[in-house]
Amino acid sequence: MEKTELTVSIEPERLDALNYFLAQDGSSAQKELEKMLAELYERKVPEDTRGYIESKIAPTKPKRPSHPAPKPKPNPSASQQTEQKKEAHHEQ
Repeated sequence: MEKTELTVSIEPERLDALNYFLAQDGSSAQKELEKMLAELYERKVPEDTRGYIESKIAPTKPKRPSHPAPKPKPNPSASQQTEQKKEAHHEQ
């Protein structure tokens, strides 16, 4: 999915300090901003609009080809019964 890049400004010293402390939690300013932007989107964009947008940007999965149903195996007892009926009919 294509994304648009946003630009925000902060003093390098502040960013360094922020990233230093966020790294202790396994995060970064970039990750935290992305989470906050997603939360803002969820909070401000109406649900029906989000659904419409998601349907437009979600990748479509290719349909799998359907496999033909397996052929039923012949029932030996049924075929024996048919043969017996044929023989009985011929004998009459």
